Amino acid sequence: MSAIKTNFLFKNFQGHSNAAQITRTFTWMMLLIVLITGTSIATVVGYRLTRSRMDDAETLIKSLKRSVIDDKPDWHQWSVNSPINTENTYVIVHTRLPQRAKHVFYSNDAQDFLKAREWTAPIFTAVRYREGFGLFYRSSYDANHIYYETWTSLDDVLHVFTLVIKDLLLTLVVCGLLGYFIASRLARRLNQPLATLTNAAKKVNHASNITYHEVLPVPAHPDEVHDLGTEINLLLKSLNEQALRDHQFVSDASHELRTPLTAIRGHISLINRHAADHPEVVPRSLKAIDHESARMQSLVESLLRLSRMDHATVTTQTININLVVQEVAANYQSNLSQPLNLALPKSPVMAQFNSDNLQQILIALLNNAGKYSPADQPITITVSASPQPTIAIADHGMGIPDDSKANVFERFYRVDQARSQTIPGTGLGLAIVARLADLNHAQIKLTDNQPKGSIFTLSLARPLDFTTKKDKKRKK
Repeated sequence: MSAIKTNFLFKNFQGHSNAAQITRTFTWMMLLIVLITGTSIATVVGYRLTRSRMDDAETLIKSLKRSVIDDKPDWHQWSVNSPINTENTYVIVHTRLPQRAKHVFYSNDAQDFLKAREWTAPIFTAVRYREGFGLFYRSSYDANHIYYETWTSLDDVLHVFTLVIKDLLLTLVVCGLLGYFIASRLARRLNQPLATLTNAAKKVNHASNITYHEVLPVPAHPDEVHDLGTEINLLLKSLNEQALRDHQFVSDASHELRTPLTAIRGHISLINRHAADHPEVVPRSLKAIDHESARMQSLVESLLRLSRMDHATVTTQTININLVVQEVAANYQSNLSQPLNLALPKSPVMAQFNSDNLQQILIALLNNAGKYSPADQPITITVSASPQPTIAIADHGMGIPDDSKANVFERFYRVDQARSQTIPGTGLGLAIVARLADLNHAQIKLTDNQPKGSIFTLSLARPLDFTTKKDKKRKK
């Protein structure tokens, strides 16, 4: 069990997860702090103890000088009167009096000490090691005719330094293990909201039944995970809505294409069965086939236009929308059974828009108004410049119920499905209008016309140069 637990901890420490990286970083950081702190303490303690022994060596020499009688040291008096313990301290005194023989005096066991093999530290040459005796600090002092050499034991310094090193290693181990478990627990706690979010995303990703209404649980904290979950849910919502629109689009397109295809196949079957006996059915069936194929062609072309516009970009320029409206009205009036009225301001109304796109939008809206308005009721185009450039197309048709206003710009949507069968069209005109408006950073909305009918209002963007000048004036 212990081996399994150790193996698990090792794998967790070596992992690449966020929690593992936090644990690893925190553990190494704690070990580094403890190592630097312990090394500093050990260095300071070792230096202070060594320095203390160096001071002791100088004190011993001074006391030894006071114990010299007739150029001969009194070892007993030196040992008794010395303020420092002389045990494990070895001294050699060289006398060099003029016209006298040189004498060397040794403290207790000093001769045996000198016979032992010695090693000198490479940098601190004053630190020596004597085999069988230990580590010593060598100090010397030359007082004219007397030369002193002392070896002061550093065993107590080494002992304290060893204890500090052991304590440091023990502290490293304890802090390493403690830091690992604390960091691991903290990292798992901090990483839990993200792990929960990830597991929820995996369940959504691998779910067998997708409802397109899935959302991820958003934790209240930490803020980063909360913001991430919120953004993912917004992305999911957008993707789900797009998927639902695509499914609905495929379903509606299949339905719309099935109707003309069924009619065409029905007339072909009619010709095959009765053309020989009743040749009069051929022209009528061919005319119906031509009508349905033209309808299907128009539908396919509209679908291709919408598909291209899903990934299209347009180039806008500053245009005078009065001129565009007048041109479209002059060219399209012959296609309308209703009279067309224009309400244009005297001064030009400038907007930032693509001229071709604006013509397409106006034609589509006029076509829609013409199909659903009585022939004796006028269609009015009103242009205004305040508070921003707008174009309103009003009719006196059957109007659109409030519960259908939000859906009229969807693909294949018809307000009255039964009546729409008798009115030509693909159900894509207003969807194309909405997409073109969006590409040009404009807005299209639908309101009621009093006492009856509908008003489609297109709000255009102001010219860029006009916006820039106005913003500069506001800043001034």
